[in-house]
Amino acid sequence: MMQTTKTISRYFKESFSSDLKAGFITAIVALPLAIAFAMASGVEPVLGLYTAVIAGILASSVGGSRYSITGPTGAMTVIILSTVHSFGLEGLLLAGFLAGVFQLLFGLLRLGKVVKYIPLPVISGFTSGIGAIILIGQIPNALGISFPAQERVWETLYEIYVRLDVLDTAAVLICIGTILLLIYLPAILAKVRYLSSLPASIIALFLTVLLTYNLSLSVPLVGSIPTELPSISMISLNLDLVMAVLPAALTIALLGAIEALLCAVVCDGMTNTKHDSNRELLGQGIANVILPFFSGIPCTAAIARSAVNIREGAKTQMSGIIHALILLAVLLFLGPVAAFIPKAYLAGVLILVSLRMINITEFRTIMSISKMDTAVLVVTFLLTVLTDLVFAVQMGMFLAIILLFIRMTNVIDIHTMERYDRTKGINATIFADPYLEKNVSVYTINGPFFFGAMNVFESKINEHMNISKPHIILRMRYVPFIDTTGLERLRSFIHSSKKMKQKVYLTSIQPEVMSKIDNDAELRHMIRNKEVLIFSSTQEALAYLKNENASGKGGSDLKPSEAASSHGSTAAR
Repeated sequence: MMQTTKTISRYFKESFSSDLKAGFITAIVALPLAIAFAMASGVEPVLGLYTAVIAGILASSVGGSRYSITGPTGAMTVIILSTVHSFGLEGLLLAGFLAGVFQLLFGLLRLGKVVKYIPLPVISGFTSGIGAIILIGQIPNALGISFPAQERVWETLYEIYVRLDVLDTAAVLICIGTILLLIYLPAILAKVRYLSSLPASIIALFLTVLLTYNLSLSVPLVGSIPTELPSISMISLNLDLVMAVLPAALTIALLGAIEALLCAVVCDGMTNTKHDSNRELLGQGIANVILPFFSGIPCTAAIARSAVNIREGAKTQMSGIIHALILLAVLLFLGPVAAFIPKAYLAGVLILVSLRMINITEFRTIMSISKMDTAVLVVTFLLTVLTDLVFAVQMGMFLAIILLFIRMTNVIDIHTMERYDRTKGINATIFADPYLEKNVSVYTINGPFFFGAMNVFESKINEHMNISKPHIILRMRYVPFIDTTGLERLRSFIHSSKKMKQKVYLTSIQPEVMSKIDNDAELRHMIRNKEVLIFSSTQEALAYLKNENASGKGGSDLKPSEAASSHGSTAAR
């Protein structure tokens, strides 16, 4: 008890004032974004505030990143809007709950690091595609045109086209003014000592609300937000609905996990700290599991708000909790002010957010490095914009797997030692002995020996069959792993060689590969029957062949102890 009291006392002495300032400024930045992202998602603005408050408290309390701020984000708006269109709010809340369950499983199964291996072209394509959808979706609000949110971008563009004659000039000016203020005001405020920490978004919000109220502008408004706490309600667990929203739930879980972990990495880079990726997934999962019971929409960590939190001097996770409590106070006491917030202001905020999501520099970098990466980037981007996000995510993951497969296949190479200097190493031994030069072929396998490498292996083996040397050495020093297809092809090769009176020798096998060979009953039988011989190094195999030739014996006379001796030190050389 005394230790706890000391810890609390030390916190208030060393960190509270910094966390309070960071939490307050972050809340001011998060306020318009929470409302804007909720509206862009096709739900009531108050649900965005509920989400920011509850997720902010939960994720900051139990998450694995000290500085991450969790709430509604731009990346989530597109899939949320699509889910609402297809299944209504009931389906969205269920999808959010299931997404949280998936994220909890990701954390419990310790998959935090696995999520990071999704290639940059896929992530960049998703993010930029979502940014493009948000941008197009906010054009109606920017023009002062009102119509229900559309699920497809071409539907939105068509509705804009047929309503261009009723655009509102005042709304256009508010949107443009908001964008200009958000771009240029931070640099001006930074020069004023007492205003340097004041977010430009709040000044722009204050000015647009003041302008709208005093001039009685007839632009579309957000409308009054209920000043009450969310009520607890049960979600529907209807089996048919569960099966229907499952793909959307998995997409939400993956997008949320990716963005949360990317955010945590950014925070680590800014603060020289290290996050716990699996705990962060658990924190995000807990938030998404609980939110639907309070009418909250799916959430994830937000890089922009987390960066503000760090820049304003946050020291602990309490800053995230403080930010949520300040938003709660705004919700309870300043809800009616939202009645005068122009949708054109929120459009300006979201347009700027969406443009920042479309990273042109990243596009150029990827395009300059690899045509293959460029193809994946462009396809993922177009699928995200032109199809539903669930399909885009599925295809993006498929493309990521194909990309990995192609690159692993390109890594594999099998070649003979004749390609190297004849006066050094293994070649010096082979070409110094006429018997070895005439009777031994050495193949070095570089890269994983898996199903994708079989075409390379087949072509090289066909070349060898034309040469028909009686002794074949396969150097496996550079084989990091072997799969079942590789094992099967290795067995087949040994059988084929035996029929042609050829002997196979395996040398320099890595421990993991040797373990797989030992676990294969047929290969184990071949080793026991000396159909294939194993040596810890290629030089050892060559020395054995020289000795056997000098003594006039065949390779089949190898003593069992000699064949087995390499099992314990296979990877030595």
